[in-house]
Amino acid sequence: MIVLQAYIKVKSEKREEFLSEAQSLVQHSRAEEGNAQYDLFEKVGEENTFVMLEKWKDEAAMKFHNETDHFQGFVAKSKELLSAPLDVVRTELSE
Repeated sequence: MIVLQAYIKVKSEKREEFLSEAQSLVQHSRAEEGNAQYDLFEKVGEENTFVMLEKWKDEAAMKFHNETDHFQGFVAKSKELLSAPLDVVRTELSE
């Protein structure tokens, strides 16, 4: 299992647009066969700082996700929504 924590800093004036885009991404990603978790949380005490928690059954599932239209569209749109580059932490869990 592959676990990703993606830390996301959003421009304050783009918050609502980000949340709308993220909601669509979460909904589509959860429907993917290899997905075990896809959730977005806001960090307490750090307004407009979010973390996306993802679990993928294997590398193939994660690669498939990275090539989907919904993920690619989110990445393209994020360039105007984010105030800093994504900070992604990857962990591999043995089953």
